[in-house]
Amino acid sequence: MVDTAKSTRKSQNKRGGKKQVGSIKPVKENSKKRNKRKVLTSIERRKLGLHKLPKTGLKYKSFGPLHQLWREYMEHVLDLETSTSETKKDMLYQRIAKADYHGCLLMVTRSKCPAYIGSKGIVVLETKNTFQIICEDDKLRIIPKRDSIFTFNISRWTFTLFGNHMNIRPSERAARKFKSKPTIDL
Repeated sequence: MVDTAKSTRKSQNKRGGKKQVGSIKPVKENSKKRNKRKVLTSIERRKLGLHKLPKTGLKYKSFGPLHQLWREYMEHVLDLETSTSETKKDMLYQRIAKADYHGCLLMVTRSKCPAYIGSKGIVVLETKNTFQIICEDDKLRIIPKRDSIFTFNISRWTFTLFGNHMNIRPSERAARKFKSKPTIDL
């Protein structure tokens, strides 16, 4: 009897259950296998040149439909017929500041660099510090936002953008609440 008591104590595991010798645990099969997509890192995107536009081969006429879509978007977002009253002007300013400008026909009215003044074209790419526009002569121009003033037209309205106020990534600008800033004359 003593021999069986010792053997049962040895065969019990820490939880108090009996240890089974030679048993195989059943393998759980994952019925839903997730297909994970491999996401490119920022270094890989930079090496592939995904954030750069070619300087040649872009045509101004090919961006005409983009500009037309942008005009429809801005007319819908700004709702100019109802938001031009004095009580809704602050809301209009907020909407202009948060808007997306890809496809906008911008004109540089003032700049620290006189070579940029008068440049007019459709915004192809907007970054934190620059607008990349395609001009009517099919040239891609990179215009810094800092120390520049831009204008654009929607129907009969002309709007002015101060580049110093726009030095934010477009995605961050859409979610940000803006405060009024004093303008500094160039």
